[in-house]
Amino acid sequence: MANTAYVSATAYVGSGAVVFGNAVVLGNARVFGNAVVLENAVVLGNAEVLGNAVVFENARVFGNARVLENARVFGNAGVFENARVLGNAEVLGNAVVFGNARVFENAVVLGNARVFGNAVVLGNAEVFGNARVLGNAEVLGNAVVFGR
Repeated sequence: MANTAYVSATAYVGSGAVVFGNAVVLGNARVFGNAVVLENAVVLGNAEVLGNAVVFENARVFGNARVLENARVFGNAGVFENARVLGNAEVLGNAVVFGNARVFENAVVLGNARVFGNAVVLGNAEVFGNARVLGNAEVLGNAVVFGR
């Protein structure tokens, strides 16, 4: 993969972090720790990717969102506004996490799922298909939420 990554002058990429491929880091975004942003991923606004987090493929992280610890965001997934994805959580496919939502521990959000508002997905929970988790909802433990 050729490296044509772009980091704007106002963005920050720490010495241990990697931005590679066609990835773009814009605005006041910060990528640091051992975080990796690659392929066609975009991190912008005031977003942060840190720890050992990985954002790749066509994923987007923007607004004031944070992806941290060992979390992974990939596919065409998006994390934005004030959302947080952390722990070993994964957001993938066309899934979107936004608002003040939190996805953490070993939770997975995938497919066309949407997690937003103040919703929380944690533990080993999975949210997929066309599922919507919103408001103050909590999906936890080994729960599985599927939407048609």
